[in-house]
Amino acid sequence: MHLLRRHGGGKERKLKDDSNAIENEERRQYHEKEKSNNKARTMDSTENLLRMIWELVVWPLILENDKTYFSVEEYRVKMAEFCAVYEIQPLKLSGLLIAMVAKGLLTKRGNTCSIHSRHMPYMKKKISLGYGRAVKEVYTME
Repeated sequence: MHLLRRHGGGKERKLKDDSNAIENEERRQYHEKEKSNNKARTMDSTENLLRMIWELVVWPLILENDKTYFSVEEYRVKMAEFCAVYEIQPLKLSGLLIAMVAKGLLTKRGNTCSIHSRHMPYMKKKISLGYGRAVKEVYTME
């Protein structure tokens, strides 16, 4: 009889552990959902920053120099001015040049970045090229 009581106590414990497992699963699902929401917010934020840097730093730099390329040093100077005017920490914008290279908007060789060949007609005519149009030009196939 004494053995049955011991086993009976274990069964109650198992039921309690099963409810904890369900709670743990619910917590895990909640955290996964939050993590995916944070990724979406981060992606939106990155796109907004890319748009801002393209339209206020990179494209004006191309038009001011009247060249299809610029040096990383010129970019850093322009970024420092931009960060001072808009009171943004430069560290927050540090990877955006590489992100533009990854998207295909810019090509980086050594210490020089150049624009995509589809952007050259806009540069020659001194037309303001927005980020959306620049991305569309890169990804449009003929």
